[in-house]
Amino acid sequence: MAHTSIKLDILTPLGPKRRNLEVSGVEIPGLNGELGVLPDHVPFVTPVVPGVVRFREGETSVRIAVGAGFLEIGADGRVAILVERALESDEIDVGAAREALVRVNGELVAQHDSIDAAEHRKLVTQQGWLEAQIRAAS
Repeated sequence: MAHTSIKLDILTPLGPKRRNLEVSGVEIPGLNGELGVLPDHVPFVTPVVPGVVRFREGETSVRIAVGAGFLEIGADGRVAILVERALESDEIDVGAAREALVRVNGELVAQHDSIDAAEHRKLVTQQGWLEAQIRAAS
């Protein structure tokens, strides 16, 4: 029998951001772009990159900024987004995120010759997280 909704969990190490939501679908930031998940999706696991998770909760469109992690779609149709961090749009200080993004972008430009791989990865991850916050709050 075809389902009309999915159960959605957004989980972080600090606890659930959302749990047991009934949604018609969800969009998640993946390695190769946005992933759309609808009811009866095939089970799988894939990485999540910093970005914005989008879904409808009743008549309300919800946007949550997420850090890196994993998406798991279970055989029972449950969708779990397991990420290092997540912020609801009303929890985001856009001004502070924009200021931090300018600083991070400046560091990336200034260190184009002498930056090591670990430092570069840290700055790029931070850049993605800040951009996700700005997009989620817009």
